[in-house]
Amino acid sequence: MSSTEQGTSSASPAEPTTAPESVAAPEAPESFYYVHGKDKVVIKVSAGALQHSALIDGMISNLGYTEEQAKANPFPFDNIDGDILKIAVEWCEHHKGIPTPPEDTSLPKQVNVPEWDQKFLEGIDKDGKLFDLVIAVNYLEIKELLTYCCKQVAMMIKGKSPEEIREIYMIPTDEEDAAAEKEAKERAKKEAAGETAAAGEGEAPSTSDAK
Repeated sequence: MSSTEQGTSSASPAEPTTAPESVAAPEAPESFYYVHGKDKVVIKVSAGALQHSALIDGMISNLGYTEEQAKANPFPFDNIDGDILKIAVEWCEHHKGIPTPPEDTSLPKQVNVPEWDQKFLEGIDKDGKLFDLVIAVNYLEIKELLTYCCKQVAMMIKGKSPEEIREIYMIPTDEEDAAAEKEAKERAKKEAAGETAAAGEGEAPSTSDAK
């Protein structure tokens, strides 16, 4: 055996190298903002959830609103009932971190409501708040939830007669509209007459010396 072969056979195998462990970067603390509805009750909502509202997300971006500023001055939505705003926030929190799907512009539009969302909206519908929620999420520009709400409304009225739809949404008949309008006019007339009488009683009688 040659010296070269002896050196090769006697050499110890190289030890496997261990790759350095990768250390994950610490997660940034979650930011929170604050909103309130008509009732002025402040609702805490995460920044991740607010990304579903194009309106609020745009306000934060355009105004450079910080978390500290938001805590001191919650976003006011005085045109939305507090309980309806809370429902919208609850939906956004449940879908936090889930990207909003691109808008489907195809016709006819196919909308598949996930099981959780369907049960969520069925509960809202039982409480008689679905129509108010539609108006609120349309204003807040929560497009995905608005799509699901409209689908739920369509399912509710499918196969219903005009009278049944009127009953579901408590839409007054033409006769009821006319009666309500007449009552409002009579009430306004009485109030105006009462104000005129009160003004007359408050005026002091004028006197003049006859010569």
